[in-house]
Amino acid sequence: MTTDHRAEAERLLASADTSIAAALEKTLPLEDQQHAAILTGILTNRALGHAMLAQGQESTADTSALRAALITWRNIVSHAVAWNLSFSETDEQHEQWAELAHQLKQAGLDITADVDAITPQFGKDARAVWKPPTVRREEHARWCAEMPTPWSDQTATQDTTEQ
Repeated sequence: MTTDHRAEAERLLASADTSIAAALEKTLPLEDQQHAAILTGILTNRALGHAMLAQGQESTADTSALRAALITWRNIVSHAVAWNLSFSETDEQHEQWAELAHQLKQAGLDITADVDAITPQFGKDARAVWKPPTVRREEHARWCAEMPTPWSDQTATQDTTEQ
């Protein structure tokens, strides 16, 4: 019995679509969201394998549709990771999304560059969002302590900058 690779790719992409919907569901625990996103990546990779096997059987329009679905999936996951890294308030929340990005990279689905390109849209520094919130707060407090204010004593400010 031969496998209809096109039908199998479409079935896997439909499953991946359901999984990404679960990954973006805010009512689920963070661990479940992360596992759903990783499952989506695995399903999508399998779908791509079947799509490549069926390449000789498919028209160009069908391959383009599968490519468009993968691009859409990648965009959704990248935005979800960028948003949650940017606005995580605790180190635990941040760690879950950073781990998701790491697991996707391990699976050959690196979204780091996508996340770095998206975070400036949220008014965040692309390099800083990869740091846990406590580290970002410490760096901000250190920066504030080093910067003089208009109300600070100018002679004291000059003394600290000379040291």
